[in-house]
Amino acid sequence: MRLEGKNILISGGNGRLGKELVSLLKQEGACVMSPAHQEWDCTLRPCGLAMPAQPDIIIHAAAYTDVKGSELDKNDCQYLNVEGTRRVSKLAYDLKAKLVYISSDYVNVHPMGFYAFTKKAGEAFVSKRKGLIIRTSFKPRDHWGEDGLQGVFHPVYTNCDWVDVIAKKIVEAICQERIGIANIGTERKTLRDLAREEYPDVKTIPVEEADDMVGYIYPRDTCAELTI
Repeated sequence: MRLEGKNILISGGNGRLGKELVSLLKQEGACVMSPAHQEWDCTLRPCGLAMPAQPDIIIHAAAYTDVKGSELDKNDCQYLNVEGTRRVSKLAYDLKAKLVYISSDYVNVHPMGFYAFTKKAGEAFVSKRKGLIIRTSFKPRDHWGEDGLQGVFHPVYTNCDWVDVIAKKIVEAICQERIGIANIGTERKTLRDLAREEYPDVKTIPVEEADDMVGYIYPRDTCAELTI
């Protein structure tokens, strides 16, 4: 599918991934609507969003992504990640728009933490509407700080990559008109391997210390068989 001339509505367009997607979609010739949260709170019904054109595609990238916070603030996390996704899914159905949902590779981990549980629950609404579910993870290139002294847990295995790399793969999946679950990432590696691409001297922290440091059960392996 060519995206040139397509009307695309994206929630969370001001986030790390959202900004990358907006830029790439515009390069493809799409007409992108990326309302701020004040203009479109996806947890509200009716959505109250004034759209200059009916969207052909809706990308739902807005989410409660604070994994530690989700264990402490379960109501807000569930409301945005579950109820918000339900309402965006219904909007896509009503507008006869293709729905693309940005989930998380944390749903590949068992047992799931609460954040992963809410993302998995959101997937059910998208699946019901025959949308595209993107299971992925990404890091901004400055994730480990200017000098890498923030440190990286090791060994942790992942298909994660830099946000600009993952965004391109998501656009590719949309162009392929996929439906169902798409595991998007790059080759299996340790998180330290990824960090060293930008920070060769990044500090290493034994993964056994992770749970106490972050305040939740830190996933040791989120890899899956990749779709793209």
